[in-house]
Amino acid sequence: MRDLALDSNFSVYLDGGNDLAVVEGQAAFEQSVVVMLTDYMQSTLTGITGSESTIKDKIRLQATRVARDHGALDSVEDIIVEPKPEEAGTYQVTILYLAGEDYQFDI
Repeated sequence: MRDLALDSNFSVYLDGGNDLAVVEGQAAFEQSVVVMLTDYMQSTLTGITGSESTIKDKIRLQATRVARDHGALDSVEDIIVEPKPEEAGTYQVTILYLAGEDYQFDI
């Protein structure tokens, strides 16, 4: 899968050849997870009352759905969601790959 690359503000940008930057493969999947979970947090989970465990499960489920939609589920060993105690309402998501790599981001 191929997609336009987004910066940390979710804006497209130009690559070194003055073309729109693109991502593909694992990078495209990781970008999609960040975008989809950020949207999910803002549109669905903001203001939701419930246990921390329930919120973590919902985030993990949404990340799993994105992995399945991108055909990346077979390469993912686990998706870990933990609250960041120093930043209320922020969660750290870690995607562990079967190849031993990991990808970590905050939402």
